[in-house]
Amino acid sequence: MNVRRPVAVAAAAGLAILALAGCAQQAGTASSVGGQTVTDRQVADLVAEVQEQDAAIKGATFDEKTSTIAAVTMLTRHLVLQQAAAKEGITVTQGEVDKFLSDITTSQYGGDRQKLIDAIVASSAVPASQINDAARDQLLYNALIAKIAPGVTDQNAQSQAFSDYLKKFNAEIGVDVSPRFGTWNVFALGPVPNDLSQPAGGASASASASPSPSAS
Repeated sequence: MNVRRPVAVAAAAGLAILALAGCAQQAGTASSVGGQTVTDRQVADLVAEVQEQDAAIKGATFDEKTSTIAAVTMLTRHLVLQQAAAKEGITVTQGEVDKFLSDITTSQYGGDRQKLIDAIVASSAVPASQINDAARDQLLYNALIAKIAPGVTDQNAQSQAFSDYLKKFNAEIGVDVSPRFGTWNVFALGPVPNDLSQPAGGASASASASPSPSAS
């Protein structure tokens, strides 16, 4: 297992880029979403956690650049989805998160929670501490899609509807990612390298597209 691949079905339908205004960021800030910030310290802590967990997984390969992009993506996306859900009056309970993770663990990993954690860490650079939030984000994303595009089942159509929604929402609340991490990708809900032909760390641009682990 030496190539990172997304565990979940991606929300991406293409690589349309929303060029965000170059807001001046405070030192030590990786990104900001509607007044909330993701700090460089938060990113560094997650990268260190991924490195430690990769070392314990046979066949896993740690890549600092890929893991850094993944950390910025996760933390920034989490704030975007939380704020969008709050605007739309959507909530997800801890019981729903627990059931979601339990169903994945049972159906795909024989009930072994550690196997689920190892698979997600090794394939998507999502460390154990973030799995609960990642699952919540997936459920928030699902609920937002259901509200934004009711009755739509085609994934490409869902992604287009969601990206259209995010363009307006992101402009409304203000989302800014430090240029150190690339340009914010509306479809992927994450930063992608400015040079799309040379993805950071060898990961595909779609690798940052998954809101979270998915049972699908």
